[in-house]
Formats: sequence, structure tokens, C-alpha cells
Amino acid sequence: MNLEMLGQNTSQAEVTHISSHGIWILANDEEMFLSYQDFPWFEDVPIRQILNIQEPFPNHFY
Repeated sequence: MNLEMLGQNTSQAEVTHISSHGIWILANDEEMFLSYQDFPWFEDVPIRQILNIQEPFPNHFY
């Protein structure tokens, strides 16, 4: 049996946790923490917008 990767990866990036210190994101089987200290523009964003995470290119999140 030949197992080849066909097409594009369809797994979505998702926000797994939001705290007073930052945001946890799960993407490509990797969990990442974006602290508000390093990414201050996320601190005052409404939760609805944070949950609408998109990954148009590998490791580039909007």
C-alpha cells in the first residue's frame, strides 16, 4: 500500500485557550502561546475576532 500526501492539508488552526496573559493556538499538530507582552495588538481584540483565526500560509496567522 502506498500512502502519499495528496492535496492540501485541511486541518484548521484553532484557538484552544485565551487567558489574561495571552492566547494558545493549535496548528499543524503544534501548540503555540502568543503572549500579550510579545503580541500586544491581540490584548484588546474582541474574542469573536480572536476565534476567527486563519492560516493563509504555513505559520502565518491572521
